[in-house]
Amino acid sequence: MTYPRSFTKKQIKYLHIKYKVDVILGVCAAIVLLPIFAVLALLIFLDDPGPVIFKQKRVGNHKSHFHIYKFRTMKTNTPKDVPTHLLENPDQYITRMGHFLRKTSLDELPQVFNIARGQICVCGPRPALWNQYDLIEERDKYGANDIKPGLTGWAQINGRDELEIDVKARLDGEYVEKFGLLMDMRCFFGTFASVLKSEGVVEGGTGAMEAVAAKEEEQRPGTKVTRRKKKKVLIMTNHSFMLWQFRRELIKELLKDYTVILSMPCGEHVDDFRAMGCKIIDTDINRRGINPVTDLKLMRTYFYLLKKIGPSMVITYSIKPNIYGGFACRMLKIPYCVNVQGLGTAFQKPVLASLVTWMYREALKKACTVFFENDGNAAVFQQKKIIPKRKQTVLHGAGINLDYYPYAPYKEEDSVHFLFVGRIMKEKGMDELFYAAKKMKATYGEAVTFDVVGFFEDEYKEQVQKLQRQGIIEFHGFQEEVWPFYQKANCVVLPSYHEGMSNVLLEAAATGRGLITSDIPGCREAVLDGTSGYLCPVMDQEALLAAMKRFMELSVKEREAFGLAGRKHMEDVFDKKKVVQETLKKIQEHLS
Repeated sequence: MTYPRSFTKKQIKYLHIKYKVDVILGVCAAIVLLPIFAVLALLIFLDDPGPVIFKQKRVGNHKSHFHIYKFRTMKTNTPKDVPTHLLENPDQYITRMGHFLRKTSLDELPQVFNIARGQICVCGPRPALWNQYDLIEERDKYGANDIKPGLTGWAQINGRDELEIDVKARLDGEYVEKFGLLMDMRCFFGTFASVLKSEGVVEGGTGAMEAVAAKEEEQRPGTKVTRRKKKKVLIMTNHSFMLWQFRRELIKELLKDYTVILSMPCGEHVDDFRAMGCKIIDTDINRRGINPVTDLKLMRTYFYLLKKIGPSMVITYSIKPNIYGGFACRMLKIPYCVNVQGLGTAFQKPVLASLVTWMYREALKKACTVFFENDGNAAVFQQKKIIPKRKQTVLHGAGINLDYYPYAPYKEEDSVHFLFVGRIMKEKGMDELFYAAKKMKATYGEAVTFDVVGFFEDEYKEQVQKLQRQGIIEFHGFQEEVWPFYQKANCVVLPSYHEGMSNVLLEAAATGRGLITSDIPGCREAVLDGTSGYLCPVMDQEALLAAMKRFMELSVKEREAFGLAGRKHMEDVFDKKKVVQETLKKIQEHLS
């Protein structure tokens, strides 16, 4: 058995006894609680038939991995091929029992089996999520990764979710330094007091708002750690998945100097954000259309949040947070920066465009700056007199993480692979793409392959299935990890009607693949026409077909050269690090 180097002989002796006693306690607790487990399991099953336990990957002793047990709180019929952030009202997929279990923390009860198996102890540092790299690295400084984690611990009773990563790791280090029976007793009995008071818990609802609004500069009883007050940055969005995919690098930088609070529907990557050190407020947003009832409720929620939290800066993403969050910030005189990630269909329909233009104009009057992802969208906002040019900042999209999307050496098999990645809907140019695919298949046969990655709108379901049966396309459904498909592709095609800045094109170019896309703002910026790909007039199926044929006529060396030119273009213009620093600089101008 290994242990922290700082341990005295007395502590080592206690460690041996503690590990054995905890296993016995775990077994006894499992036996005693079996009737409760049986009742809860039955209620979970009756509420929603299916497995009652789910496992979560955590970090154990010496940074080994194990699975922690919890009661299932989500319905078994939750769509598996659609990301949570795109589900209509994600809250509907939490079971009735799930709401109760989460509120009372009874979903954690099965962890007594982890104790019985010797994977965790009753007291010790809480096991980090497997990808909570910052906390794991920080704990190494104090030897806190060299003892078994616990069901509860010193950091748990001195702040829990409110603590910054470095403070949490320091408290875990203090537990290691003072390791012994007295420290475990303080953790054990202190847990009851913390649970009864609900101290340090930051999740959804009013409790989260109260916790976030609590005083941050205070001396915690029983510890020498004094927390430094930080300015608060509140981020409003309607996509937890998209925020993680494209903004996590920016958030990581913000966390170095500010307390970051995320207001969004709790979907995918919420645990990842918590692991980074963010505070989360679950905020329900109806993303589709304009509904006066739900939209008014959202605006009231934003007013309440802003009053309770009192942020120094608000950053908004997507149309409803931009408008309703922006208007609330304007009325409460709170500094705010807005991100316009594309114009979407709202500006394509005359009546709706007039309404949205007026709403944007009112909401953005006092905005510090409005970030755009291309010059074309910025020009529209100037033309419609929504925001003056002096308040506009045009970025190179969200940028591309060149480490996450490395260059993949160009390979060509018997067939040239054209790849589409995205939502299968009319606005993405699917009618033009499918027309071109049929013609290309008729001309080149097995020498060409069309891979389609994404999920379809209902109107395209039958067509996609028919094209797949005919062997015209290979449909792969929604994929969390897309890079392997870029790697296999020879050319990525996106005949979209409108984009803010196409991340698909940036990702594909960074991987070193040629591009064919529409000559519109948000797409043309990613392509060096004739050098890294081809631009086509929007909604022109014949032009799209011609571009694909031109690509087919290139030699292998010429196709590879397209990819290399695209990669260099990403390095020169779209490097995520540069975009993040430019964004930070602008935000900090208004925070200082």
